[in-house]
Amino acid sequence: MPQIGDIPGSGMMFAVGSDADVRGHLATLPLVKAGMMDIAATVPLNPYPGFGPKR
Repeated sequence: MPQIGDIPGSGMMFAVGSDADVRGHLATLPLVKAGMMDIAATVPLNPYPGFGPKR
């Protein structure tokens, strides 16, 4: 399996509830509809705790 750094292209960030929500939004893009853009990977991110209150 390729690493994320091995996949050429650009990135987008979405604040959604699930992978299906992201893919649903991306499916509405004109380049995706035309078959000119491929979704190679979706990567869930967690909030960065470094700026939050100390526990």
